[in-house]
Order: sequence, then structure tokens, then C-alpha cells
Amino acid sequence: MAESWFALSPEDQTEALAVAAAESGWPANLLEKDIWVVWALQTLGTEPQLLEMLTFKGGTSLSKAYGLIDRFSEDVDRTLNIHHLWPEVDLSPAVNPSQAANRRKTADRKLKQWVREIPLPLLQEASAAAGVTLELALEQPEAGRRQPPTIVIHYQPLIPAPDNSSGYVRPTVRLEFGAHSTGEPHGPMPINCEAATHLAMLDFPTARPLVMDARRTFLEKAAAIHVACRRGRWGSGEGDRYSRHWYDLDRLARAGIAEAAIRDRSLAEEVAQHKKDFWGATDADGQPINYAQVINGELQLVPTAASREALEADYRAMTDSGMLRGEIPSFLELLERIALLEQQCNAIARSVS
Repeated sequence: MAESWFALSPEDQTEALAVAAAESGWPANLLEKDIWVVWALQTLGTEPQLLEMLTFKGGTSLSKAYGLIDRFSEDVDRTLNIHHLWPEVDLSPAVNPSQAANRRKTADRKLKQWVREIPLPLLQEASAAAGVTLELALEQPEAGRRQPPTIVIHYQPLIPAPDNSSGYVRPTVRLEFGAHSTGEPHGPMPINCEAATHLAMLDFPTARPLVMDARRTFLEKAAAIHVACRRGRWGSGEGDRYSRHWYDLDRLARAGIAEAAIRDRSLAEEVAQHKKDFWGATDADGQPINYAQVINGELQLVPTAASREALEADYRAMTDSGMLRGEIPSFLELLERIALLEQQCNAIARSVS
């Protein structure tokens, strides 16, 4: 019977990670963080009801479940099926902005309470039962910003980040929760630690969550990037830690996922309606983003000159951190590919609309 990773001494864990790093090409500190990512997924799947309620999505799902991106993904995005959170919710298109706003506020309020009462205690209990030292806390949102409730797991790192990584990869795992859709289409998929491939004599965390279809992930990422391009900024205004989304789109395009997503008109329309009702946004001039127009041939994926410099700096920091493997395009090459992808997506959308 394989020995549990958590039963090893810190010295033996450090030595094992060094072996896995040499064989995999991933820095040892990333392999260590990956174990905590999978541990979190495993813990949130220990109860059958939670397995049915939560969908794993985002960049980490693209790497850990689908193998579509060759990027280390350090955070975990989960969607709680809104019907489990709020059984009587009406998901038909909102008849006016007031109805949409009320729906958003109710869903946000219910979700924050659910995160405090269900996953946070579950993770705390699992940490204590495993005898591991973790600090778990709910992230405090920035003033004036609507942010998803997020549990932050702070672990004591065995492996320091390389000197040239500038602290880009932190010894934390962020579990971000949403609850504004069903998470469909999705299906169960196995999730394993990268280190387990190279250390077969050890027992590592594993999970089998519901995973969002990669086509929907593409559409959601593309919509978020469109908003950022129209605003000239991402989120609160910084370019920090967001260039990964442009990299992900390029990888999805090269795998054929982008074209399949744009051609799936019912899925594209569902995502557009979801964005309109739950994540309405405005451009730099304060005008509402029309998601229906976006999916029908007006998608913008190339950032404006004002935000490009910050994104380039972030992309450089990401590549220096060792988070990417395989073929790594320069920032200029990446934007050239994204510009072509923008043209292709809009041409396909117009041809099938």
C-alpha cells in the first residue's frame, strides 16, 4: 500500500518534490502548490451532495482536467448550481435592469452565507483531521467592488520560490465561488496531482468533480476579455495576474475549442444572457456592454494601448515564474494570434447568426 504524502517528514517531502521537479520540468514550488489545489478539490468532493452541486471551471480545469493548456494553474474556480442554492429562482431573461439587479443581489447574499456555512467549515475540519497546518480565511473584498466570495488557503511552503520568480506564485490557494448558473454543460473528470505521475510509491490527493465543458469556459473567458478591452483595464484597473487569460484563449483556439464554442449558438446565447443578467458591465464611456452583439460578430479580444503595457509586464512575470511549459510565445506573438482569433471568431459568428 502506498504511503500517504502527508505521512512523510518535511525532509522527505522536499526530497520527493525535487525528484518530481527534475522529471516533470515544473519548478518544485509549483508542484507543492498543486498538491494543495487537488487537496481542496478532493475535500470539497467528500460529500456526494457537494459533488452534484459544484462545477469546477476556469483555467485550472483546462490544465488539470482537459490538458488543453500547458500552464500551471494555481487557483480553483467553482460554480454552485444556482438551483441548489436558490430552488425557486427564475432564470428566464430579466424583463428589466431592476429585476436583474434584485436577482444578482439575492444570489450574492445567499452564496456568501453558503460559503461561510458549508465549504469553509468543511475545509477547516479536513485540515484538522489530516494533521496539516493551514490557515483558512474568507477574503475581504475591495471596497466598492462586487467580487465572488473566496476562501484563501495559506500553507507553509516547503520549497521557496526561485529567485527570478519575483514572488509571482504565492503559497496560497484561492477558492473562488460563483452561483449564477447551473454550471452546465459539465461532466465528472479525474483530477490528479502532477507529482503523483513521478512518485508512484506515494499516495496523493485525487478528485473527480463535475468539470465545465471547455467550450463554455472559452466563451466566459472571451466575454470577460471583451469587457476588459472595452474598459481599457481589467477588474480594478491593474494588469497584475491577468495575462494568463489571453494565453488560455490562444491555447483553446489551437485545440479547436474556440471555433466549436462560437459555432454552438445555443451555448453562446446562454452565456451572453447569463452575463447580461448577472454580470452586466459598461465600457470606458459608461455604455452598457451588449453581450448579444458580442457573440454575433462584435467580439474584441485585442487590448487597447493603454492596458497593453501592464499586461505585457504581467505576462513577462508569469513566464519568469515557470508557470508555462512547452512552446511559449512572446507577448507580441501572443497578441498577433489573439488578433487573428478575434477576426476568425467574428467571421464565424456572422456566418452562423
